[in-house]
Amino acid sequence: MTALPVPADLTHLVAATWVLDGDTVPRGLPHPTVDLLVMPDGACRLAGPETRGRQGALPEGGPLVGVRLRPGTVTGLFGVAADEVPLTGASLEVGRLGGAATERLGEAATEGLGGSVSERLRGSVSERLRGALALVRARARAGRCQVDERVLIVLAAMHAEPGAPVDRHAARAGLSGRHLRRRFGVAVGLRPKSYVRVVRLHHALAAARVAVAKGERPDWADIAVRSGCYDQSHLLAEFRHAVGAPPATLLPDVRFLQAPAGRGPRHSTHG
Repeated sequence: MTALPVPADLTHLVAATWVLDGDTVPRGLPHPTVDLLVMPDGACRLAGPETRGRQGALPEGGPLVGVRLRPGTVTGLFGVAADEVPLTGASLEVGRLGGAATERLGEAATEGLGGSVSERLRGSVSERLRGALALVRARARAGRCQVDERVLIVLAAMHAEPGAPVDRHAARAGLSGRHLRRRFGVAVGLRPKSYVRVVRLHHALAAARVAVAKGERPDWADIAVRSGCYDQSHLLAEFRHAVGAPPATLLPDVRFLQAPAGRGPRHSTHG
């Protein structure tokens, strides 16, 4: 997967943009967010948040283009609750959202799309990505794109303190656990505890990559605690549940860190 920069005017709505090429989805961490996908045939689809990494064959016909929406934005942009967006295998086609959502979509013709945004976004990878970003801009202009502020408070707390109890985050936002679960599901598409479990995995892998970049072996016991897990065994179990493999498989080849003295580093050609 190749990550691409997000235009400055869309950073409040878009967390990342990416291009995925090849025959199969490479092993990687799940992302607990809604993605706007542009298929090889130009069709725009919404794919729901993940708690387990995607696996399987990619669609034929060329690279898959993705725009990762920030949690809480899909309802304002596309008129659908995040917990109503299915996963990739049965993703929701944007042009078939129905009701007011489709009406706004049809009205939001914008430059760079060559007509109504409900048309397929054909062309090169860069053209499809540009069209997808233009679609997000058009939807933001066409309707109210407000995000649940209390859910945003909880999201920020989860990323800052991934090991803290969810009920503590809810209390800080002035919500009961029941109210948080309801509002979080609509805005994010997952239960709060499911979301924070994925956040812990990303936190742990980022810490491990920092260690590898310094030429050090990751201290998984320390990383586990700092990422909100009980211990190293808990962290490894969470990775196996979400990815089907231990976290080291998602890192560059770090075997050189254990190589005997006098042997230079080994460079990997895969991540």
